[in-house]
Amino acid sequence: MKSLIWRWLEPFRRWPRWLLTVVTVSAVLYLTLFPRPLPDNDFRFWEHTDKIVHALMMLGVYTAIAIDLRRPLTAKLRWSLFAAVAAFGALIELAQQSMGLGRTGSAADLIADLIGTLLPTLLL
Repeated sequence: MKSLIWRWLEPFRRWPRWLLTVVTVSAVLYLTLFPRPLPDNDFRFWEHTDKIVHALMMLGVYTAIAIDLRRPLTAKLRWSLFAAVAAFGALIELAQQSMGLGRTGSAADLIADLIGTLLPTLLL
């Protein structure tokens, strides 16, 4: 018997297997590597709101890949995805630090990326 989550994902089966991952990764790369991806605003929830955003972005990348795989995730596959998405987050932080476009890599951002990657690893 299929789980509820897999029944919910049935409509995605008509899409190309890679589409959701490509769109999600492209959005994350744009938001994290472009100098000013969003217009300036003076509104802030709290000082470290961006850490929540980092976690959500990596959660989104992991989930997009999991959906595009279109099969239940074994423990080995979940942890392999964790390693791949965590490496992706680390590479983004290194790129931000080395690009010289006003973005800076941060250990706190990397920790947020790891938390965002760990959540679906444990829950999916």
